[in-house]
Amino acid sequence: MLPRNLSPLEVFDAGIHSESLAFKMYDKLAKRIEVPTLQARLAQLKKDEKDHRKTLRAHRKELFGPEPTTLTEEETAEIFGSVDVTEVHDKESLIQTLFAAIRYEEFSAYFYDKQRHRIPNREARIFFEVLASEGQFHADILKRQIESVREMHLELDERGRTVEILR
Repeated sequence: MLPRNLSPLEVFDAGIHSESLAFKMYDKLAKRIEVPTLQARLAQLKKDEKDHRKTLRAHRKELFGPEPTTLTEEETAEIFGSVDVTEVHDKESLIQTLFAAIRYEEFSAYFYDKQRHRIPNREARIFFEVLASEGQFHADILKRQIESVREMHLELDERGRTVEILR
């Protein structure tokens, strides 16, 4: 659920932290699997999240200067939720984790869409619209990955990673 009455600065800080959390989620998931097609998508998502965070920081600096951070990453995780990738150990747990990542991306899209009106700068508001669209796009990428994973044969390797078994 969206918190009420966030200041524009808090909206930026929540957005920056949410992009960082998403980056970490995809990075940790990529380390738990050995599925080349999914790893390629996760690499793409990580790059997008890193770019989003960088652009949000630039807008924040332009609008608010060197103001101290108003929210922590932990507080942001309470708003956006978190995805536990440590539970990935087979096909079903991977699919469930991807569904959780979809929910994260869909909430991010909702957050940016609903909070953009609080942003006091037209260019930054437009970027928030882009972020809302990107969240939906990322969710769609993950949905397609679930369809692919359903068709795969997966097992745990000796290092505890979920790997694709080609038959």
